[in-house]
Amino acid sequence: MTATTSLSPKQAQLVFRAVLDALARPGEVLSLPSIADPGVPAALLPVLALADLDTPVHVDDCADVVRTQTSAPIVDRPAARLAALLKPLDGLAGFSVGSAAAPEDAALISLAVEGFGGGRPLRLAGPGVPGRRELRVAGLPADFVAQRRDISFPAGFDLLLVGPGGELVGLPRSTRVEEGA
Repeated sequence: MTATTSLSPKQAQLVFRAVLDALARPGEVLSLPSIADPGVPAALLPVLALADLDTPVHVDDCADVVRTQTSAPIVDRPAARLAALLKPLDGLAGFSVGSAAAPEDAALISLAVEGFGGGRPLRLAGPGVPGRRELRVAGLPADFVAQRRDISFPAGFDLLLVGPGGELVGLPRSTRVEEGA
């Protein structure tokens, strides 16, 4: 992605709407809007749409693009409010999970995954999930379920799992995630 590429206001609104829909319907595979520039990694789109000059952002790649397009400060994991992990196998450790008194201090992480339908089965439950839902995700960090389980709600980070073609799944911190059978 080049530094001259940016989301139009309309594209940013569509990405924002997709993010809201994904977090409102945990585990349901939705789609990010298609963006004309094929060089834009899909997992970077939520950060480009949501970041501004007051939002600390962590990215594992494309930091210059994020800084140029959003004016957001680029920070280390503990200080980030938004993050894009384009190399997901690095894991989720180190991000702020907030606390019971200040859950809003947690990060929203856009995590690139290999895709949906194959890979590890996960069982989801909680607000927004009708009963239980199974989701198969390829390319998650090995300790994904354990990291979520070790955080007590209302603390925890919100996750956007993003496939290479713009497939999008939201996992808010209120969603319980277990290894599938």
